[in-house]
Amino acid sequence: MRHSFLFSSVDPQNLSKIARIISARSFDKGEIIFQEGQAALGFFVVADGSVKIYKLSPNGGEHILHIINEGGSFAEAVVFGSLKQYPAFAEALEKTQILFVPKNDFLNAMKSDFTLTQAVMVSLADKLRYFNTLIEELSLKEADARIAKYLLDVSFKKNSDSFVLDIKKVELAKKLGIAPETLSRIFRRFKKQRIIALQKARFILINKDRLTKIASGEKA
Repeated sequence: MRHSFLFSSVDPQNLSKIARIISARSFDKGEIIFQEGQAALGFFVVADGSVKIYKLSPNGGEHILHIINEGGSFAEAVVFGSLKQYPAFAEALEKTQILFVPKNDFLNAMKSDFTLTQAVMVSLADKLRYFNTLIEELSLKEADARIAKYLLDVSFKKNSDSFVLDIKKVELAKKLGIAPETLSRIFRRFKKQRIIALQKARFILINKDRLTKIASGEKA
């Protein structure tokens, strides 16, 4: 748990209290962790693996809201307010180990350690900023710009211009709100224009200045 962003600032004594209330669960690739509308009894921390959070449209289309990797948490909003049901689906993208934190027990722990309250509030604030940015990008930015910004964001997070994507291209297309064939076509165009290079599953950002201009709205 110490490697989780949510609990990184919690002192060891209170961290041990939390350890006593959590339970570890294992999920296979494609297994549903919770469904939209299911009773919200607590939140989750990814100990190993990755999880996608998504909504289904009325016609059955899937739109990915967030990808949670090792150390990340999700469904923290159930701790505050009157949220009684999970508002989306959560599914394991690979073999994944999850830590489940029951709501009521965690609320009791928060009473003795204000840093827990701060940690959850900071996590929720970060996600609010993320979703505000996501809404802006999906509504205002063209597909080229969304893809360019995503590649730049991954490069920044990994501190490298050469990387392998954490998710499959079909999942990335859903996350960015574009068709898989459009994603592949833009990747091919970026490669032809020598903006990026592709070595099997590895992406290499050749011209980050050009990519930055595309991300800001300039035509590729």
